Amino acid sequence: MKTWLDVTVLQCPNCGRLYAEVSWYVVEMESDIQCGECGKEFNSKRNIVDRALLEFQIDENGKIQNVNLLKHLQPRNNAVRY
Repeated sequence: MKTWLDVTVLQCPNCGRLYAEVSWYVVEMESDIQCGECGKEFNSKRNIVDRALLEFQIDENGKIQNVNLLKHLQPRNNAVRY
């Protein structure tokens, strides 16, 4: 079986630490997060670095067997730094 997850990589504009979050949280909710490295709060949507669709191979017990990068997605953000 297969299942998919849309993920976004974002970067703290203050210290540069990278984070991976589910895309609905970043793109749709436009949530602010606090950096665990420097403590500064920043808007996740305005600091997108990349967005991709991951494909998970799942066994009959629901356990993850493999993960593939299926494709890069358009992040719907003008501030993207590809």
